[in-house]
Amino acid sequence: MPLPDANKKSSRVYPLLQNTDLENIAYATLQSTGTPIAIEEMNEDELRRLVLVNLARLSVKGEWSGLLTAASGGSFNVELGQSDTINATYDIDSVGQSPPWGNNVTTTQLVRNDPQFFPFIAPKTGDLDAIVIDVTAAAASTCNILVGIYSDNDGLPNTQLGSTATFDATTSGQKTQTSIGTISLTRGEQYWYAVVRDQSVSTTIKAINNSIAYLGPSNTVSSSFHGFEQTSGSDNALPSSVTAASLSPTPYLRFAMGLKS
Repeated sequence: MPLPDANKKSSRVYPLLQNTDLENIAYATLQSTGTPIAIEEMNEDELRRLVLVNLARLSVKGEWSGLLTAASGGSFNVELGQSDTINATYDIDSVGQSPPWGNNVTTTQLVRNDPQFFPFIAPKTGDLDAIVIDVTAAAASTCNILVGIYSDNDGLPNTQLGSTATFDATTSGQKTQTSIGTISLTRGEQYWYAVVRDQSVSTTIKAINNSIAYLGPSNTVSSSFHGFEQTSGSDNALPSSVTAASLSPTPYLRFAMGLKS
C-alpha cells in the first residue's frame, strides 16, 4: 500500500534501495540516500519514504543507530574545527586540550613506569598519520616514551588501536612519530591515549594544568583526578588490552598530546 496522499512514483529512495534487503541496509547507506534530499514541501513524499525504510530497517536489524543516536554509546558529538580545512601550517589536533577535560598547556609532567590513560574526543574521522609529543626534560640514559591510542568501553580504556608510537627520550623538544600502524578514529567518539616510559629513567613531557572537568569515580569529593593508571601487569610497557579492575584514578597531570591525520 502506498503512503497516504503520496505520489506512487519514488524518484530516489525506492529506486536506490529496491535491490537491498532490510537486514543488509547500513545506516551509512541510508545517510547517503537521504543526503541530496532537501527539506522542503516538494520532497515530502521522499522524506516520508526515507523515515519508513529506516523504521523498517531498525525493526529487522534490532538496533537503533541513526534513531536514538548516530553512533555507539558514549558518543559526544562535539564540534571541533578540522585541521585539514584551515591554513596548512596548523596541522596538529591537540586532543589533550580538547573538551570536556582539556585546559591550557602550562606545565610539565613526569612520565611514569605505570601506563597513564587519558580520554579524548576524536575531532575528525579518518586514519591517523602521526602522534606528536613535546619532551621537556631529556632522560639521562637510554629511555623511550611509549604512546598508544585505545578504544573506549563504557567510559574506560579498552583495546589498543594500531601500533605503539616510540619516542626517544634522550633528547628534548617536539617529536613526531609516524610509525603507528593503522589507527582509525571516528569524529565525536571517545578514545584514550596512554603514555609510559620503557625504562625507570626520569623524563618529562608537556602537560595540561590541573583545572579539568569530572572524569569518573572518586573516593572523596575533594579529589582531583585527571585520568587512569594501570597499577599492575604492565610496568614500562603498554598493554594490548586494558583490564578495568587494574585501573585506578590518577592525580597525575594530563599529558599534552597531538594527533595528525
